[in-house]
Amino acid sequence: MTVKDALAARKSVRAFRPDPVPAEVLEELFTTAQRAPSWCNIQPWRAVVTSGAATTRLRDALLEATRTGMPSPDAGFPIDYPEPYGTHRKECGKVLYGAMGIPRDDKAGRFGAWLRNYELFGAPHAVLVSMSRTWGIYGALDVGCWLQSLMLTATELGLATCAQASLGAYPGVARTICAIPDDEQLLFGLSLGYEDTAAPVNQARTTRSPLPANVRFLTT
Repeated sequence: MTVKDALAARKSVRAFRPDPVPAEVLEELFTTAQRAPSWCNIQPWRAVVTSGAATTRLRDALLEATRTGMPSPDAGFPIDYPEPYGTHRKECGKVLYGAMGIPRDDKAGRFGAWLRNYELFGAPHAVLVSMSRTWGIYGALDVGCWLQSLMLTATELGLATCAQASLGAYPGVARTICAIPDDEQLLFGLSLGYEDTAAPVNQARTTRSPLPANVRFLTT
């Protein structure tokens, strides 16, 4: 599989099989992603990968947090979506909820879909990603390079991922279950495993804007 193939094949998977990923495959995945570039080679990403009982503890604690408290992420979520970003967001939601067969006015259905984030979409592994509070936006850019490296390598290895800001919404849970230090900022998480190809939600496909909407080529 080429990098171009992996970019075309990668998608956010929101229904996983329960089968755990073998330890040697997990090690290959994260060892490969470790080659990602970073500012002065500082390698700011820190990741905790859960399996087995640890995944169950994390899932249960996150679901309890949704019932007893409000989200309080270390990195604040966007609130306003000016154009064209608002349109992109709405189109994404339309595709996703359409694949699940949940109409816009089905509040209970949408709430249940939201909760699936904290159930890790049934994935056997969660990856919680943090970095030192020292680094700011440049560290976050480096973590983004690592994240793309991880997801493309996962695709090549036949694995599925879903990067989720929602898994950073309750940092207290992450610090308790995964021993993330207070001096590290929890950024996001991933659900990781094997895709449930029979799940309708995994048929959702978002589009991309024409290239000129994002990239300009200057020649003079």
